[in-house]
Amino acid sequence: MAKRARQAETAREAALQALYRVERDGAFLNLALPPLLNSLPPRERSLAREIATGTLRRRNTLDWSLELFLKQPLEKLTGWIRNLLRLSAYQLLYLERVPDHAAVDEAVKLARRYGHRGVAGLVNAVLRRLAACGGDLPWPDPEQQPLEHLVLCYSHPRWLVKRWSRRFGLAGARALCEANNLPPPLALRPNRLRTDPYALVERLAAEDVAAAFSPRLPGVLLAKLAGPVSALSSYREGLFTVQGESSILVAPLLQPQPGEQILDLCSAPGGKSTHLAELMDDRGLVTAVDRYPHRLRLVEHAAQRLGLTIIETVAADGTRIGAAGLQPPDRILVDAPCSGFGVIRRLPELKWRRRPADLVRLPRIQLALLEAAAALLRPGGLLLYSVCTGEPEETTVVADNFSAAYPHFVPQPLESLLPSELESSITAPGRLFFYPHIHGLDGFFIALWRKAQR
Repeated sequence: MAKRARQAETAREAALQALYRVERDGAFLNLALPPLLNSLPPRERSLAREIATGTLRRRNTLDWSLELFLKQPLEKLTGWIRNLLRLSAYQLLYLERVPDHAAVDEAVKLARRYGHRGVAGLVNAVLRRLAACGGDLPWPDPEQQPLEHLVLCYSHPRWLVKRWSRRFGLAGARALCEANNLPPPLALRPNRLRTDPYALVERLAAEDVAAAFSPRLPGVLLAKLAGPVSALSSYREGLFTVQGESSILVAPLLQPQPGEQILDLCSAPGGKSTHLAELMDDRGLVTAVDRYPHRLRLVEHAAQRLGLTIIETVAADGTRIGAAGLQPPDRILVDAPCSGFGVIRRLPELKWRRRPADLVRLPRIQLALLEAAAALLRPGGLLLYSVCTGEPEETTVVADNFSAAYPHFVPQPLESLLPSELESSITAPGRLFFYPHIHGLDGFFIALWRKAQR
């Protein structure tokens, strides 16, 4: 049996190695997969991304379908063979452009490489039986078993589907799960200090990249890339940042001004810190805080690539930022750690990793960050709270608890700060929600307060 991964020779082998790392090490696919693609031709890279991402999106459905034909639980198999069966089942059930025989034959070859002759026979038998069904499996009836139907047909954890069904109804939960399974657009935020959106469209076209303007966010581009963004000279020259559309909305809502001091309390990997600095014309000070120095290096590299000079990194615990000796800033961004349920379409592994207990643990951290920021912010300053989730415990409950404990923080109007098409996302003074199935954006919650003068 293979003890460690070798250099991937095919798309399926690269996908297998990445999925193994995601499961064993808790890695994120968007970080684990790209290094494995360097030795593959472009077509194989595209297939590897499609297989790996699709397998993660549909994991519980794939496990259920495989166990219909296994004599032992899938968990009894090694991580290599378990993930090999999953990615092969994904091809059989969801990837029409891959012939069944190719998916099975390649799986058997990899099973010999990452297992042994006996397990290769098992892989062959299980996948051939699954292929013979042609997708005709005992799916739960949507009328008789509506919850189980959503769980398996739309591939989300049962506890999460049950939770969303209570909040949005079955139709709303179905729409949200369906939206989470769609590939998200690749949004580019032009670096306003080095280019403008129209010039960037032309530059990207010269690099054979098609880009169009976002219908929701003025000045933001949506692009289609055949390869890694780092291969583009326009990216290396700092002409743009890859960032989700909802995330791009956050920094402007804080209304940063040139010459101000702004604190980004949870800054890595730096998308919002660099956006703040660009909006400030690279004049003033953006203090980017994170607990881990290696994550702050991501912020520093992003600032260097974009040509930004006003970002200063500080390794500190944001919940104890008062002990860091910082001057009271004019504005503070608390883009807090959260469940990430709003970005499942980008990070499908999150829906399998999170547990109900996270919705008890994370709000404590989120409120502690807000309280630390409130104590440091200068009177009259703005405080913005954002999380990429829509769960009540992390959004309205945290905001309500903060407002109750800090009545001198006054909610600020958001209407004039948003594109008119998104004003419907405002649910209360100073608060807004985005949902993938409603707005076509990543799920986000944002709340904005001003600290009263005393």
